[in-house]
Amino acid sequence: MTPQSAAPGDVLQIETVGREGDVDCEPSMPAHARYEVSIVSAEPDSDPDMRHSTTLGSLDPESDGSAQGTIRVPDDIPIGKAEVSLRLQGAKTICEIDPSVGCAQNPFAPIEIIG
Repeated sequence: MTPQSAAPGDVLQIETVGREGDVDCEPSMPAHARYEVSIVSAEPDSDPDMRHSTTLGSLDPESDGSAQGTIRVPDDIPIGKAEVSLRLQGAKTICEIDPSVGCAQNPFAPIEIIG
C-alpha cells in the first residue's frame, strides 16, 4: 500500500500479489470472488469498541489472486495509527474448508493518518 501516511480524503494505492509457485491452493479464483478493503483506526487505543472501522470498497482479483486498485481515506477517520486490510469475499479459503489447516491473518498494512 502506498503511501504509508495519508490525510483524510487522500487516495491510497492498494496491491496484493497472487499465488506464487506450486502451492496448495485452488488453481484460480472463482469468478465472483473479490477483496473487501477496510480500514480500522487504532484510536482511541484505550477503548477498542470506539475505534473507527469502515469498508472502503472492493478489488476484483485476477485469476491468480493478485489485485490492485485505489481507495480513498474516509473524511471522518481520526488522526493517528490505523490499519488497512483485505478480506476475501465470495469464495471460501482453505481454512474455512478444512479447519485443521492453519492460515495467516488477512493481508494488512499499517498507515499513519495525518492532519
